[in-house]
Amino acid sequence: MSNIAIIAEYNPFHNGHQYLVDYASAVLSADNVIALMSGNFLQRGIPAMADKYTRAEAALSSGISMVFELPVIYATGSARDFATGAVNILNKLGCIDGLLFGAEDDKPELFDKVSDILAFEPPEYTILLNSYLAKGFNYPSASEKSIVKLLGQDTDSTISKPNNILAISYITALKKTKSKIKPVIVKRTDEGYMNSSLTGYYSSSTAIRKAINNSKDVMGCIPKGSYNAYSEYIKKPLPDPDWLTPYITARLIYDRNLDPKISALDKTLDITPELLNRLRKMPLPAKYVEITDYLKTKNLTMTRVSRVLLHMILGIIDADRELAYNNGFSEYINLLGLNKKDTSVLKKISADSELTVINKKSEFKPETELGQRMWQIDRLATDLYNQIIYDHTNIRLRSEKTSQVRTV
Repeated sequence: MSNIAIIAEYNPFHNGHQYLVDYASAVLSADNVIALMSGNFLQRGIPAMADKYTRAEAALSSGISMVFELPVIYATGSARDFATGAVNILNKLGCIDGLLFGAEDDKPELFDKVSDILAFEPPEYTILLNSYLAKGFNYPSASEKSIVKLLGQDTDSTISKPNNILAISYITALKKTKSKIKPVIVKRTDEGYMNSSLTGYYSSSTAIRKAINNSKDVMGCIPKGSYNAYSEYIKKPLPDPDWLTPYITARLIYDRNLDPKISALDKTLDITPELLNRLRKMPLPAKYVEITDYLKTKNLTMTRVSRVLLHMILGIIDADRELAYNNGFSEYINLLGLNKKDTSVLKKISADSELTVINKKSEFKPETELGQRMWQIDRLATDLYNQIIYDHTNIRLRSEKTSQVRTV
């Protein structure tokens, strides 16, 4: 039996994602395609266009065998945290044969060289990295500059592309964990996830969401089965980062009117002294776009700022990541959706995996400190998402404990 995993956001599930599923079946002879999907909030620190159970249903309708949730602490983390958390969870499932992912470039040899450097950190890389960090560069920039210095200037344009970064991060995590899972790279069929215009059959998630907001027809860009799952959301305004404004400003107001030691804003995951200083000086009242525009700098990208703002709202702190990295990354895996014809592999995972499979949400009781904290964060993220959706669309979603696994 061949079980192929895909790590994804499916925001939304579109024809490019369908291509990967078809590739897994036709080329890799996969018996099951298992998705590890971000939940209600994404790596860019923004809310997903539809709740995680709806997005899981859309994926199942187009050939995915089952959908598990990537815990929030990894789903909203840096590329390194995103990939490291996901790969360690897939390793613990114990049945994954291959990890399939897309990249902007088909350059496996270069990806292999870069991931070797990142996984094993040779002395020459460490020396360069520390020198760039000492000059004030943030870690991602310092790492990229060090790699370019070692491998040549022509690598710069390749390793700076977002999907290439994730691809390299996946391969690095597989190497560091000595995983039996084999990486499989497929060149992306669209023009990149940041392309904001529809480009026909293969259009980016960004372009599809923009088209939906502008009341344009996107049926040709999304598999028919998946499209039907999104019907309730397509009729409403899609979730916008601005919907988080009152929660961000309330947290900042709270910080400004309490002793900083009580506020603990400085412990927020991935915050920097520079960002903390700018947050505390930022004029209020303000809207989301005003907040992010004020906070971003040469060394603080919009994505980094957005992630930190979300971590601030959810109360995710540096100690949470340390707890995760030091204690096996996860105790559980949350099942979001299942194709009824693929129950046998779920039974095998439930019996043999190192992780507890959460099927009946109300009955799950974590046994470890890590499990308790991660489940608390995941439930909190669901409650926050449910509230902003209800505030702006009147769609009433279930709490995590009362949610049910979607089946097709």
